[in-house]
Amino acid sequence: MNKTGTVGDATLRAVRASGIRRTLQNAKPRRDQPYQTMQLIQFNWFLAHGLLEADPKTARLTIRYERYPETVASLLKEVLTLQHAGDKAAAARFFEQWTTWTPELHEALAARIREAQGARFRVVHYGALGE
Repeated sequence: MNKTGTVGDATLRAVRASGIRRTLQNAKPRRDQPYQTMQLIQFNWFLAHGLLEADPKTARLTIRYERYPETVASLLKEVLTLQHAGDKAAAARFFEQWTTWTPELHEALAARIREAQGARFRVVHYGALGE
């Protein structure tokens, strides 16, 4: 923090990057996965509104930090407007529009994430149990 008690530029940048990183998916979410679906919506909104730029050849992302406040505020405004209206059809259209998953970008990025994660499970054998 600086003298005024506000977060410094480096910390703010790290917090914003973390908020974006959490939207990255290593697999296409199912409709019964609310958090993953929410993260996919956020990711797609960030792309459409210029906060994120994707290189279609490498599936690498660039964050345009200067667009962060405006982009996040616009998503929040849209979600709150939908909630306030209580219009199920409008909410369904919103979900339909913002939950797209493309092989060219989303699946390529997910594959890169899975590769970077490495093994997710281990099989343990216990010699004392005769395994």
